[in-house]
Amino acid sequence: MIPVNKRTYITGLFIIFLSAYSQYFVEGYGPVTGALVVYGIPIIWISVFYGSEIISRAFKNNRLALKYGMGYFGAFSLLGAVISGIIILILTAVDPQSLELLDRANPVLHVPRKLAWIMIFVSIVFIGPAEEYIFRGFVYGGLLKIYHNHHWIFLAFVSSVLFAVVHLYYLVVFGVASLILFAEIIMIGMALGFTYYLTGGNLLIPALIHGAFDATGFAAEISEGVGLALRFSLILIGLMVALMMYRKRNRQAETKTI
Repeated sequence: MIPVNKRTYITGLFIIFLSAYSQYFVEGYGPVTGALVVYGIPIIWISVFYGSEIISRAFKNNRLALKYGMGYFGAFSLLGAVISGIIILILTAVDPQSLELLDRANPVLHVPRKLAWIMIFVSIVFIGPAEEYIFRGFVYGGLLKIYHNHHWIFLAFVSSVLFAVVHLYYLVVFGVASLILFAEIIMIGMALGFTYYLTGGNLLIPALIHGAFDATGFAAEISEGVGLALRFSLILIGLMVALMMYRKRNRQAETKTI
């Protein structure tokens, strides 16, 4: 394994973004070809240089990761909803017609019903793990090593913004209204980044949460009501875990002051 340095790290970022954006400029990509390029090329490059280190920590502290993962997912989902609400209020006041762009179909989720069933499975077993390996394992993990003199929360935010920028096609499809979607993506990235850092590099639980979240989007293509109910249930469970974490922390703080 080659030590993390700025040159190899920036090269890795370049490969990630080039692979992700290539699908918009190269014609003829099918689902399999697209996945091999978008995920396969970055994963191979990352694995050659940093794979053993990422994997060695990926299954650490699973119980703690489950608690942090669900708790922070719930808390940041709520924060994301608040931020989205603020953005909607601003757009309503400044450019109300821009919100009509949200009625457009999401190009990633809008797939035939039969394919949506397959994508639910693919989200959980492939997309979630692949994106967490790339963005938490390499992007965030690399930032933590190279810029260790910066606060980990700030670096989590930077990595989450990079995670959002990969989804730049939302800007093309939804225009300025895509800010709502970007807020959601950044908040999810923050939740998974917190989990990764506080558990010493666990990727298993972030991958499962990420995959489950994406799966609810495809479930909505089959039945909008079911998809929304599943997503809301996932967030509600997260909020309950976050509340329990908050109450436990308060009790510990009170015990220390006695």
